Amino acid sequence: MGALGAILLVSIFGYILFIARLRVDEQLWWTGFASLIFALGFFMLYALTQDRKIARPLAGGFFVIGAASYYGSIFTGGSSDASKLVYLIVLSILVMIVLAAIFVMARDAEKDAIRKASRRHIP
Repeated sequence: MGALGAILLVSIFGYILFIARLRVDEQLWWTGFASLIFALGFFMLYALTQDRKIARPLAGGFFVIGAASYYGSIFTGGSSDASKLVYLIVLSILVMIVLAAIFVMARDAEKDAIRKASRRHIP
């Protein structure tokens, strides 16, 4: 199942980057869009499963790729400086919201781990 998922990811990004004849800013935008969709999917997988060693890093990695692609799309796009500034501010606010949510989730996970560690296991 993992190999099938990897083939799907490679085929989608391969289509965006090599087959579709898009400008650089369009390629970056679509790469960012696909990456954020995959990040959301891996985050949902992380929330639903008990084995979190793979899904959490993949969700974070795709989020970083998506945000970086959107930043690159803004800088390589042909829009005016004022609109680039507005896009950068909106994207930066969204990134900060996600980072704050990650911080809160990590803090709660640490509290849960401390609480579970203090329990006695009676065989």
